[in-house]
Amino acid sequence: MNDEQVAIWNFLTANADGRNNAIHISDVANSLGFPPNGTNNDDVRRLITDMVMNRNRPIGSCSDGVFLFTNEEEREEAARFVERRTKAGVIRTINFYNPN
Repeated sequence: MNDEQVAIWNFLTANADGRNNAIHISDVANSLGFPPNGTNNDDVRRLITDMVMNRNRPIGSCSDGVFLFTNEEEREEAARFVERRTKAGVIRTINFYNPN
């Protein structure tokens, strides 16, 4: 992991252990001094995604933010949330139906 990811990881282990302690990405970004980028700090989101996908870090997301999943139930909740969000993201990129 790079230095930014190590800082994020350390912040999450200190503050977001388990679903009940989920923290918004914007709060992570603000606490670590990341400059604003996008509506929910796209830089931090990208770094966390890389940590999950390529570094096998147990970071889940939910409507309350991100958290370290600590058991099977939390891991499955995080997986279901991403499945739902992925479908919504695809739908939002599709052009409107125009019968003309």
